Amino acid sequence: MQKTNKQTRTLTHRIEKLSLKKLWTLYSIAITIIILLLTFSQIINYSFTQKQSVDADIINKAGKQRMLSQKITKCILLIHANQNVDYYQKELNLAIVDWQNAHIDLGKNNKDISNNIIKNDADFLYSKSDVFLNKILKDVKNFSTSSSKDLVQDILANEAYYLINMDQLVDIYSEYANDKLNLVQNTSILLFVITLVILFFELFYVFRPTATRINKTIAELEKTKSINQEKIVEVDQLYRSLGQAYQHLSEAKEIDEQLHSTLAKVDIEGNFTSISEKILDIVQVEKEEFPNNLFNWLAPDGYKREMIQEILDTVANGDTWVGTIRVTNDDGDFIWLDVVLTKIIGQFGEILIVGRDITDQKESEERSKEINQEEIDKHIETQKSRSLLILKGQEEERGRISKDIHDGIGQLLTALKFSLESINLSQIKTSSNKLKESKNLLKNIIREVRRVSFNLSPNTLGDYGIHAVLTRFAQETSRLSDVEIKYENTSDFNQRFDKHIETNIYRIVQEAVNNAIKYAEAIEVNINLKHDFEALHIEIIDNGKGFDMENLEIKGGGNGLLNMKERAGFVGGEISLTSAKGQGTKVSVEVPIEEN
Repeated sequence: MQKTNKQTRTLTHRIEKLSLKKLWTLYSIAITIIILLLTFSQIINYSFTQKQSVDADIINKAGKQRMLSQKITKCILLIHANQNVDYYQKELNLAIVDWQNAHIDLGKNNKDISNNIIKNDADFLYSKSDVFLNKILKDVKNFSTSSSKDLVQDILANEAYYLINMDQLVDIYSEYANDKLNLVQNTSILLFVITLVILFFELFYVFRPTATRINKTIAELEKTKSINQEKIVEVDQLYRSLGQAYQHLSEAKEIDEQLHSTLAKVDIEGNFTSISEKILDIVQVEKEEFPNNLFNWLAPDGYKREMIQEILDTVANGDTWVGTIRVTNDDGDFIWLDVVLTKIIGQFGEILIVGRDITDQKESEERSKEINQEEIDKHIETQKSRSLLILKGQEEERGRISKDIHDGIGQLLTALKFSLESINLSQIKTSSNKLKESKNLLKNIIREVRRVSFNLSPNTLGDYGIHAVLTRFAQETSRLSDVEIKYENTSDFNQRFDKHIETNIYRIVQEAVNNAIKYAEAIEVNINLKHDFEALHIEIIDNGKGFDMENLEIKGGGNGLLNMKERAGFVGGEISLTSAKGQGTKVSVEVPIEEN
């Protein structure tokens, strides 16, 4: 069992690694087999329906024979009783003629029985009934000249034996018809099982690898999103660092080369044991006015007692604390100090505070930030807007893929499942109609998968270039929609660009055509491509309802137009748009050739 599961996982892994083109080939083969099976099933059902009609006709003729024999007997008895003799004599003659003809037709039908055993039994019973039929006909002929009670009794006796043989013959015909019905039912069940097996293979080894491929694509989009966010942070940090660097270069003082000065000494309780003139000069207070405790000095400037105590404990344990503190001088101005607190070796419980005034440096940094911040923020905002636009496009693409799979393929597969489950093989006509519906659903599924696969990644682009993919795009879009897409390469352009350039050109055309179909309600779209020595020119012209260029919302650029402008910018190109209400829209794209 474990070995089988391992082989299954290996097969699935190999299929997932296949290209979209090979997956499509595998899918086409499976669908073709299903269509052939459905067609074969339809042929079998049609053939059986025809044969069943013949079998029913045979049984009806046998039943008619029984009815005619009883009618003949009835007429004989009534004539013998002298009741309306002329009328029943006429009925008797007509019944005899029909009886003889039906008997002959019944014998001919035995030749069409393919089962030799049943055919032999049918021929034997037919010959026996033929004997009794001839005896009855002979007695009836004699009865017309001499009506006697013995003839009547003889007719009744022969008629009883005739009916017994005819009942046995009808049973044989019914058995033969049931055998054929069982054969057709078993064949239909076998074809149904084979169809389900192929559908199971299709779901687990074609659709699931395709879904895996789509999930991988979405994961790559998420990864790209994370990379873009990281780049935004890196750019922000880079410009901030650059601003600081400018500030340091503009400062004439070499502050970093200045040595730290002794500022004060405190005991482990935070009480000042010594205060230098340097610290008094920095904070601009007299010694008598200076706080006698580290807590009292720093607390008014927002430093919590717990934090100060933690610093003292750290230094008391033998570690050195390095940091920047902000205090207020006598004039209420902020003073920034770069300080180092360390325990004095050899003196129990005493801590040395050394440092320097970095207020000018801090103020210079702030001025530098104010000078450069507007330009930096503007650049960062541009990068963020561009990245957000890319991310929004990715989200819209993921939503479109999800909607295509859920609303298109998913619903068609559900409908196919319900259609197949509702087939009742005992109801031939209904089953035939259901199979036809299933066949149409399969065609729609094939069409939907082809559309989704082509929109995701057209293989033609990587293999043959922009001219080939636009030709295929126009054909596929026209076939899958009610809009006529015309493509013309007037200058026979067949050059190749880098892969990312060709991809962006294709996406611009795809976006423009989709907008024309979806929003402009166009019934015809023309894609014109031409080139010269300097640039490639593409025009997408539709006959849709157009819009007012003066409309600020449209003029500001919807998401579709912004996406196209961004893609054109990525490849060094330009894009323009002209439109008017009721006059359609024209999108013009120009991509330089010499830069590529």
